[in-house]
Amino acid sequence: MLVLFFAELAAGGMLLLAAFPEYRAFVTEHRAQLQMPMAAPLSFWLIDRLKLADHLSEALSRVHQTMAGLYGSKTAIVRTKCFSANVLTAGIAVVTGSTLLGAVAEGGAEMLLYGCCLTALLPFVFFKELTGRLRKKKRLMLLELPEVVNQMVLLVNAGATVQQALTRCVEHKPAIQDSPLLVELAAAVHEIRMNASFSKALEDFNKRCGVQEVSLFTTTLLLNYKRGGDELVMALKELSSTLWEKRKSLAKTMGEEASSKMVFPMVCIFMVVMIVVAAPAILMMG
Repeated sequence: MLVLFFAELAAGGMLLLAAFPEYRAFVTEHRAQLQMPMAAPLSFWLIDRLKLADHLSEALSRVHQTMAGLYGSKTAIVRTKCFSANVLTAGIAVVTGSTLLGAVAEGGAEMLLYGCCLTALLPFVFFKELTGRLRKKKRLMLLELPEVVNQMVLLVNAGATVQQALTRCVEHKPAIQDSPLLVELAAAVHEIRMNASFSKALEDFNKRCGVQEVSLFTTTLLLNYKRGGDELVMALKELSSTLWEKRKSLAKTMGEEASSKMVFPMVCIFMVVMIVVAAPAILMMG
């Protein structure tokens, strides 16, 4: 096993040296998105040489869609490539580490087999974490959207235009980076300020969010913003009522999920208490 470990290390080192010049610029540019930048050129080299993107096109398309929902379509391709490299790099590290553990512990091929099984599970673990982040982002957007719509109603009622109201919603919020909805809304406001058409900015905003409720919000604005006045206010009020009901439903769901996550720790605590209470009685009986 020790010989196999050194053989893996030597082969990996040689391939890394061969791949480094070709992918150095890409790795340097996207270093923040790579978990192990030093080993990433080897993963990119294997992805291209083995044509993994062609063989795993269906799986990578799901990753691409998730990346587009998280970061927008402009950077989704690059982030998908970095995601693939991170998974492959982690797999190589696990196989190499399990080989070393097998050599040190004299476990033979068992540790290597465990490492291969763990490597096969890595893509699912990485993708589950990615989809969890996307679900969290969409939930945050749905929780924040009713407040934005309410603020829009107040501002439009006070005589502000839709563009002014959107700008106010962004400018008067502290810690905007903690709000995924306001980050995307700020990007839309910036596009409008750069003389982009209002409809195009809102359509791009809708695509970046990828949430049905945001789509209803943008559609309401696009259908009524030219009319303004009472018609826009009434439409936003109806939408606000619907969104608040959905927010209540989501909050209830999140509460139920939180309580269900507490069941296992409570069972463990109960078992520990039972052991502590029953142990003296069992020892006395012995």
